Amino acid sequence: MITSKAQTGINCWIRKQQCPCGERKCYIRFEDGKNEEASSSSEPSEIIYVDVAPPFIGQTFETDDEAFEYYTNFARKSGFAIRRESSRSNQDRGVYSRVFVCHRYGPERHRKSAKAERKRDRKTTVCGCESKMYILKKIIGGVPRWSVKQFVNEHNHELLEDDQVRLLPAYRKIPDADRERILLLHKAGCSVRHIMKVLQVEKGEEEQLPFIERDVRNFVQSCKKVDRENDVSELLNVCKTVKERDADFVYDFTMDENGNLANIAWAYGDSVCAYRAFGDVVVFDATYREITYDRLLGVWFGIDNHGKTIFFGYVLLRDESYHSFSWALQAFLQFMHGRCPQTILTDIDLGLGDAIKSVLPSSKQVFCIWHIVSKLSSWFSFQLGPHYEDFKAEFDRLYNLESKKDFEGQWILMVNRFGLGSNKHIALLFSHRASWALPYLRGHFIAQMTTAEYSKSIDAFLKGILSAQTCLESFFEQVGIVSNFRTQAGEQEMEDMHIKTSMPIEEHASSILTPYAFNLLQNEIVLSMQCAAFETVNGSYLVRHHKRMDGGCLVSWMPKDEKICCSCKQFEVSGILCRHILRVLALKNYFHLPEKYLPIRWRRESSLLQSNTDGWSQAFHSLTSALYAESSLSKERVDYVHKELVRVLNDVRNMSACDGVVLNLESNPPIDVRIDAAANGSECNSTWN
Repeated sequence: MITSKAQTGINCWIRKQQCPCGERKCYIRFEDGKNEEASSSSEPSEIIYVDVAPPFIGQTFETDDEAFEYYTNFARKSGFAIRRESSRSNQDRGVYSRVFVCHRYGPERHRKSAKAERKRDRKTTVCGCESKMYILKKIIGGVPRWSVKQFVNEHNHELLEDDQVRLLPAYRKIPDADRERILLLHKAGCSVRHIMKVLQVEKGEEEQLPFIERDVRNFVQSCKKVDRENDVSELLNVCKTVKERDADFVYDFTMDENGNLANIAWAYGDSVCAYRAFGDVVVFDATYREITYDRLLGVWFGIDNHGKTIFFGYVLLRDESYHSFSWALQAFLQFMHGRCPQTILTDIDLGLGDAIKSVLPSSKQVFCIWHIVSKLSSWFSFQLGPHYEDFKAEFDRLYNLESKKDFEGQWILMVNRFGLGSNKHIALLFSHRASWALPYLRGHFIAQMTTAEYSKSIDAFLKGILSAQTCLESFFEQVGIVSNFRTQAGEQEMEDMHIKTSMPIEEHASSILTPYAFNLLQNEIVLSMQCAAFETVNGSYLVRHHKRMDGGCLVSWMPKDEKICCSCKQFEVSGILCRHILRVLALKNYFHLPEKYLPIRWRRESSLLQSNTDGWSQAFHSLTSALYAESSLSKERVDYVHKELVRVLNDVRNMSACDGVVLNLESNPPIDVRIDAAANGSECNSTWN
């Protein structure tokens, strides 16, 4: 039986704070805020209470939680705390009313005990205070809203000053970062009183700790109640049970010298199926550690043709060594039948990087830009002071440059401008620039997985499974639910896609691509109408915005092979044609986009949710229709297509009907995406199969 952490009230999943520079005394502090949009912190490091006006009768809120938060802010600044007192509900309306009250609300309660000798003489906090807020759910304009029905702000007790109200239990909280420090200091033999002194020194005398000595003692005691090795080892029994019920479930593990479970990895059948279709680009997030069980969590993510996050596998590791990461990658590769991702996105981690080079030598490792952005404040804000925001703006501009030469030259200018020549972190970033800066990544397929929207999707998932105060068994069950691709993606509705330009290219693409991919392409089509194209002496085209007098992107068009390439390399990176190429295709009177520039990865028939052979029929119908239309233009084309079709048919007949990787008609065949971009921007050779 696993000891439930819900009983102890402990939630110890935190982001790794060790800095990738390697120095033991250097660590990262993650703070939620609008400047760190990609931060994945499970909770704010400190709760910020804002001044608000008193609630009033008729005031409305979108949710009851929003009303509670508003009242909490008012109470905190006024010198008291609140709690949820009662609620009413029925089957038709659900919860339709709530009452929030002062922490001293209600008559004094006397608890009777059968064993009087064990009764503790505790002071009660309630004193008959009548302060409360009563909210009621109403339908306003067809939308449910919570309205203040009654508000009483009369207290029969003294309201506390700010230095006193912060000590109320409702406002005391041990931040995640401090939890790790507390456990580390406790393991080193420090007393609770000494731990408090160390934390206060680290915070600085001007900043008060948001908790007291009693909270630290309770936290340490609750962690002792967890049988760590037994709980972790129980996961192995859970995996064995799941395997008996689901033959497609896969897992692997290692044991230490004491016979305890060291590492364990697992993946579900739905995840393996999803990987066949969308395993070209993978995010491996290993930024969270469970400090009570002392395990590092690794999650493999992907993105489907609808732009939705999908989950491929999970791993719990004892440490962050090269050997542990190598084992995790090998286990994942085994789960996915030996197929390596084309690109793998990770945080900056030198040990993980070495493991990827060893286990996945053909995969391109890319450092997620949102992980880098989340570290910038810890690295540079103190040194730069008021100039930090200017530095961030310049860093973002350099990140989006097109030329490697421009990036390196302007990077030096930025370093000199802000006086960062001796900064070890700026040197770390520059030494690994080929793994994160866009000028070096153009030509490598990333599939929109470095965008802020995708990082927020991953952030929401991690918060969802890690914020619950549960045991490891419940955590395992939770990730099993979200790993079901039908749960992940839902029934993808092919909503009507509105045509904006009436261009034949746009109408053609709308019938093939998913709404997500079409919206990306449609945006480029609209922007292409603002571009001017100038033919150069070698037959290429210089394309730029019609208001610009210089610069632009070079588009190379080879009509014989029907190949087109742009120096911006957007298609190679995302699989979506850029505005520059679309402008040239319009000049060349293209009414349909060539098939190879409508990647199968982004098409409707690539959906994981096909329940019959309709998806296959649509895919082959689309390809054969295009092949027939193109080949009928000349006798030479007809002869060539006939010859190749005969050859392909013979090859297919000679193939094994079952080679161990059966084509599941509820999914899609493996998609092999190969991009071979030339070194210069004037030629390209891009092939999508």
